[in-house]
Formats: sequence, structure tokens, C-alpha cells
Amino acid sequence: MVPDTFGINPAADVCLPFLVNGGAFRGRIVRLTAAATDIIARHNDPEPVAALLAEAMASAVALAGGLKYTGVFSLQIQGKGPVHMLVTDVTSDGDLRGCTKCDADAVAAELARARGNFLPHLIGPGGYMSFTVDQGPDTERYQGIVELSGESIADAVHHYFRQSEQLVSALKVAVGAPKAPGEGWTATALLLQRMPEEGGLRLASNEDMEDAWRTAVILLGSVKNTELLDLTLSPEKLLTRLFITIGVVPSARRPIRSKCRCSQERSERILASFPVEEVRSYAENGKIHMSCEFCRADYVFDVDELDAIVQRTRALAENEPEKGETP
Repeated sequence: MVPDTFGINPAADVCLPFLVNGGAFRGRIVRLTAAATDIIARHNDPEPVAALLAEAMASAVALAGGLKYTGVFSLQIQGKGPVHMLVTDVTSDGDLRGCTKCDADAVAAELARARGNFLPHLIGPGGYMSFTVDQGPDTERYQGIVELSGESIADAVHHYFRQSEQLVSALKVAVGAPKAPGEGWTATALLLQRMPEEGGLRLASNEDMEDAWRTAVILLGSVKNTELLDLTLSPEKLLTRLFITIGVVPSARRPIRSKCRCSQERSERILASFPVEEVRSYAENGKIHMSCEFCRADYVFDVDELDAIVQRTRALAENEPEKGETP
């Protein structure tokens, strides 16, 4: 990929914060390419389900980018439709992962009937979306939940902000599926938020603020999906093109990468948390298999090693009673 006039790779996986209108509004533009492609490739989801996951991942990174936290931000959608669950999370270091749980036959049947956007058809009635910020065992866990509403994940995010009376926000997401063998996925999210008065620019009047916000939202709404997915157009250049008339200041890029948090040690701790005899009952040919739902990594343990694993894990826990790890 040839760098654009900003001298940077326009197709890199990044979250780029920015300020608009002298700091009255803030936002993030997220572009996922290699990360989205890698995560989706680990699962055998139908294309519309994979597209929902890509949309959720880009939205999660955009939302997390406005928070001050050290840990994990999660976005989860659940319902009673063919797609039972969709979950993605991103760490404060930019490590992203995601997965879905769905009934492949039910998805195929629903896709044959559905017209238009697939979110309400695939998630089904009674769906909800939740956001969680987990900063470890010694901190209070924050969670917000809202009923799933609208035709897209962006619509559901708008509904969440309206219901929770938090920052007034506008979000646009575009997803591009591979069109030929060897091509990858692209997902771009553009989030704009109105800053609270104490943290943003104080304009001359509330009317001025409303007019400025309407202008910014109209500009955001004018961007085409083809522009959001154009990998020759960097996020910086796209922002300049979009908001140049009202002023935009991009901040430093934050790299995003596909990286799961599963490990041999984590798997051993999970094994040690259950009674040994219960774990033995799941053995096949003397082996215990543990598979990560996110990255599909398979961890294999010999039944004869269980006692040693439990002893070692408990000894480590006793030696480090104050240390915790964000799940």
C-alpha cells in the first residue's frame, strides 16, 4: 500500500482521536483491515454474520477510544435469533478479538427470507446490547445495558446514548467484505461526540452550540461508505476532507492489533478452579481439550497431569495473593 500525502500507511489498523470545531466536539475514526481479516478468518461464519462482527469490532474500538481505562472494554450483543451472541473486546493496549455463536442452519434460513439489514433478523426479538469496562479484580466493574434497537449496530449505539443520557453522539460504520480471493475485510467507524460544557469549548450561546453540532453531524452524515472503505485514503486525510470548513485537529494514532489473551497458564488456572474428578470426567483418550472461543487455539492436557497442575496453580496463587489479571 502506497502512503498518501500524510506519509503514513492509510490501510493500517488504527484508532485516531480528533477534535472538531476548536475542541467543542471530539471523535475517533477507526480503521480495521488486517485485524478484522485475521479475526474473521478464525471462524466459519456466513458473510452477513461476519459483517456484523466487523461492524461491532470497529464500533467497540471507537467507543473504547474515548474512555480512560486500563483493562478491557467489551461490547456484547445477545438475542434469541439465529445469532445467539456476538462479543468483541479491546484492551487499553489495543489488543482486539471477537467471536459469534450462531446456528448455521437457522442463519441460512433467515437469510433466505430476510430483506434489507440483517441485524434485527439475525439477533431476533428480545435482543440487547451491553458495554462493559473491566479494570481488574480490585476495581469496580462498569456495565451499561440497553435493548437492541434499530437496523444496525450504529443505531443500537445511538439508542444506548439516548437512553443513558450520556454524551450526545453520532456514529457511522461501513464494512467491506472481500470481493476476490486473497482480499481482506475492511471496517471503518467514525464517531463524533459533543463535549460537556466543562470539558469543551464554551460557545457564545446554546443556540450557537446547537447550530455547530448540527453542522458537524451533517458533515459526518455526508461521508460515503466508499470513502470510509477507501484504503488509499488515510483516516487523517479523510478527516481533513470532511471537517476542513469547521476545523479538525487529529491526535496521535493508536495502533490496533488482533491478539487474544488466552494462554497455557490461563487454561491451567481454569482447570484448577474445578474439582479434579469433575475435570477427569471430560477426558477423551486420557486427554483434556480446552479450546478458545475467540482464536480457536486448542490446549491439551494429560489427565495424569491434573493433580500437578492444581498444586502448581494453587501454589502460585498463594505466593502472589495481591496480583490479579483482567479476564
